[in-house]
Amino acid sequence: MNPYRVVLVEDEIPARTVFRHFIEERADLFTLVGEAEDGRDGLELFLKHKPELVVTDITMPGMNGLEMLSEIEKSGERPPQIIILTCHQDFHYAQQAIHLKAAAYLIKDDCLSDPGLLTRTMEELASQVNSLDETREKHLQLEQQVRLSEVEIEQSLFLDMLLSPAAEAKWLRSLEDSQLPLHEQSFKVLLLELDRNSLRFPIDQLEELKLWQFAGVNVLKELLAGIGPHKVIALDKGRFLAIYTDTSKAMRPNFPEQVLDSFAANLKMSCIALQCSFGQGLKARPEALKRLASAPYPFFYRFGESIAIEDWEQIARFQRIPEPLSRFWSKVLKKALLEPHLNTAALEQERLSLYRQAMEQSWDPEQIKSLYLRVFLDMSHNVIGAEGGADLEADLRKKMELCQTFNSVHEATCDYFRKLQQLQEGGRKIDASITRIIQHMREDLSYPYKLEELAASINYSVPYFSSMFKKAVGESFIQYLSRLRIEKAKLLLLTTDHKTFEISESIGFENYRSFNRIFKKEAGVSPSDYRRMGMGMPQ
Repeated sequence: MNPYRVVLVEDEIPARTVFRHFIEERADLFTLVGEAEDGRDGLELFLKHKPELVVTDITMPGMNGLEMLSEIEKSGERPPQIIILTCHQDFHYAQQAIHLKAAAYLIKDDCLSDPGLLTRTMEELASQVNSLDETREKHLQLEQQVRLSEVEIEQSLFLDMLLSPAAEAKWLRSLEDSQLPLHEQSFKVLLLELDRNSLRFPIDQLEELKLWQFAGVNVLKELLAGIGPHKVIALDKGRFLAIYTDTSKAMRPNFPEQVLDSFAANLKMSCIALQCSFGQGLKARPEALKRLASAPYPFFYRFGESIAIEDWEQIARFQRIPEPLSRFWSKVLKKALLEPHLNTAALEQERLSLYRQAMEQSWDPEQIKSLYLRVFLDMSHNVIGAEGGADLEADLRKKMELCQTFNSVHEATCDYFRKLQQLQEGGRKIDASITRIIQHMREDLSYPYKLEELAASINYSVPYFSSMFKKAVGESFIQYLSRLRIEKAKLLLLTTDHKTFEISESIGFENYRSFNRIFKKEAGVSPSDYRRMGMGMPQ
């Protein structure tokens, strides 16, 4: 067992020397961590060492012993066991010492005449420290269980209200009990969610999540305590809902930002938050509150700010992305990402343009994720020589599942494209000029591409262009172009009723005989036989 830490406060040097000697004789039980000659120094020693025992005189210059004990009580630190040493004429302080929870009150002369009195008293109090610690621990555990139960009860009431109209009245009564307005008066709702991409534990670890929910509810309650009536609810998947009215009338320009700062400072957790203002009482807009609380992507386009609930509902009515616009933005993003330097003004401008249009037209977040994934997959296919590309694709898919905002989707894609570039040829970046040509070839096979013409278009010699092209895709220019064209021909043969010579022309073959010869070499059968086999027709 570790020795109990002791602070000795005594202004008279002879007396302090004797008491120090008594304490040091019992070094098996006690460690004297500091001595002071007045209450102010004694308080500093207590705050620094947080001892289990404080032995102090009362009458001292400056801050006396009782004033020091009063400051210790106000400090909020765990209270020590206190032994007061005094002279006969100071005995009238006894009542005040008892009020300050002094455990023992000893006369200095008695301690000097009985050298073991002080340490016997200290030993008795030391045995009580363990008992007090156990009692305090049990009390804290019980208090935490009660508060955890309160969090679970609030959560259960709210979830019942979401699922059952019959439970709505009961939940509204609980709000009324919390003095929240049910009729006419405006109120605010803060929706907050732990940032899934920065969590230190999987979101499906329920026991771990419960502890963080408990801590998060406490942080929110503490912040809202000085604002007005409130109710805080811990929802599923690290989401919190705080309903409150501001009766303090204090200026709060960006309350969501204050909440995020508090979570970061107190819990070391990154979060996403949005505050919505409701212009009527809770009873008038329960459905809007339900939609906000249960929305799969409440923060996708707007977060970290305060908006009217009507504005949020307008954004949250998600629509499908029209196919022509999806193809357009796919090309724009590929071109922007393939610029020599990521995070340039051009890439940022394209991000902002897409974000504005997506938000204005309320495009479905799942489709936005699919758009970015498709862009990444198309570009990764151009990097055949990069080992580990398949692992990157799988990792990005998992990352995308965790993304809660438009910006996080965009940033994840850019981040993984950088990783893809690093994989190319052991860390050398993809030649951006070559990659743009490859991308153009994949998107438009009808053009009669010539090696010499492409090399000249980027000021490369033909041998250098051929070398860099093969390094990028793992095969020669002729092999790669032929393979792309034959793959496209197979698709058109099976999905359209175009004649084979029409397909040949649409994918850039100037000679129909060449098309038939190369197709048969690659596929093992003629184009017509391939179509019949694919449609299940006899040859």
